Amino acid sequence: MVCDRHGWPLTFTLSPGQDGDTQHFMPTMESIHLPGQVGRPRKRCRHIVADKGYDSDALRRYCYRQRMKPVIAQRKMKRRPRPGLPRGFDKPKYRERNVIERGFGWLKELRRIATRYDKLVSSFAAMVCLACIDRCLRADFSYKT
Repeated sequence: MVCDRHGWPLTFTLSPGQDGDTQHFMPTMESIHLPGQVGRPRKRCRHIVADKGYDSDALRRYCYRQRMKPVIAQRKMKRRPRPGLPRGFDKPKYRERNVIERGFGWLKELRRIATRYDKLVSSFAAMVCLACIDRCLRADFSYKT
């Protein structure tokens, strides 16, 4: 799932449980279309904030090609330094990663999604999509404001 800095879900991709998340990062990012100028929808943001599981050279190269700055912590395993890819990250910006964690926590509060009663991927994707629409509508039409 990809969300903006306020926690609004932009897109999601369903994957098998045994697959790594980095395999699905680039196709998920390519499916985002942000509102922008007329006739030219934006596809990129300035920063990508992700956890250590997304620390790979291919992913960093993709981010730099798309002119996005990856804010990804390095894994603790011993690796030789790769030339051409700057390392390190912005710690205050990395703290914003809790937005996506809260989004997943909110999504897992919904019983039907957390236990995955649906057998078909299309049915489960529809339920996740409905949950994301519900989240956006609750924020836009809340009675508290």
